[in-house]
Amino acid sequence: MKQRILIFYDHFYPAYKAGGPVQSLVNLIRQMHQQYDFYVVCKPHEMNETEMLDGIKFNEWNNTEQNAQVMYWKYAWKERAEINTIITEVKPDAIFINGLFSLYFNILPLKYSIRYKKLNLECRVILSARGMLHPGALSQKQFKKKIFLTLFKFFGWQHKVKWHATDEQELKFIHQQLGKLVHAEVAGNFPNLLAVASSPEKKENELLMGTVALISPMKNHLHVLKALQSVKANITWNIYGPVKDETYWQQCKKLIQQLPSNISVQYYGGLPPVDLAKAMETFQVFIMPSKSENFGHALLEALSAGKPVITTNTTPFKNLQQVKAGYTVSVDHLETELPLAIHFFATMPAEGFHVYSQHAADYAKRFVSTDQLQQQYQHLFTTA
Repeated sequence: MKQRILIFYDHFYPAYKAGGPVQSLVNLIRQMHQQYDFYVVCKPHEMNETEMLDGIKFNEWNNTEQNAQVMYWKYAWKERAEINTIITEVKPDAIFINGLFSLYFNILPLKYSIRYKKLNLECRVILSARGMLHPGALSQKQFKKKIFLTLFKFFGWQHKVKWHATDEQELKFIHQQLGKLVHAEVAGNFPNLLAVASSPEKKENELLMGTVALISPMKNHLHVLKALQSVKANITWNIYGPVKDETYWQQCKKLIQQLPSNISVQYYGGLPPVDLAKAMETFQVFIMPSKSENFGHALLEALSAGKPVITTNTTPFKNLQQVKAGYTVSVDHLETELPLAIHFFATMPAEGFHVYSQHAADYAKRFVSTDQLQQQYQHLFTTA
């Protein structure tokens, strides 16, 4: 009999606008469903929306095409104890809570999971930081997060769970914030690799860039726009992704209107995953100079599609110039290094660009080992 894994996260398929964590969970279940029975509890709508997702039934289990039973929970404060009912109904061998700051899908599930574990000692409670303890992430709404982490440690919850980190850097951040004595393990994200996509013909002093990401300060769209103000080549930048921070997007739009005539910026809104491969064919270079990335699914997807990447040294994709797969800039020197990176690819001739495209696809293939990832998750889910 397969063990049962109960997952809590705010969003799950067919939702996609919450970005990387949704893709991480979909990929995990796709790779591990033959070993485990997965149950997922999430919201019945997209991020920052209230309209119900198409084709789902809320407050009951849905047997999805993603190899999981999914509860799209239409929650309310007075019904918070339903979380405990869900846990006792599923009788999980492991409870996998993703994120830290969501009341209904992190904090309350953690409270009831710890209570359930006292009665069922063999159950593992696993808390995935999902990049939320990265200094770049903690710098957003930092006062509230500092209060939360202080209370979290006051109640001693950091020692009542097994922590999940997706790489050694995140493991370091967990220990920095919560102490060396917490139990933490590394299990990387399963990638979603794309087929190599065609690109428009590369011409010197011209560049087609693309970004697929949430529009928020974390992704640094504004810094790209500032960099484009000083670029002399002809640049087209296609932006895909839902607006997470409307105030920030208004700042971006104001700067777009001030760009010189050689720069064209187009915004296309959210991009459903089924349309991602086709969107990749419309540009040559993928740019996303994030303040931080826990994994960076969009970056790896772009690399696998043969798109050289411009990103920062606070993502897992460091020193891309050395392998001719992209250009890694310092997050502390975006003002000077980001225009140089864009200029580097804009002035590149077709022959050189072809080399970078091939190396990008090769780099993505070498980046992860599926067998090793499966072993990591087996250890994460099954050991005390």
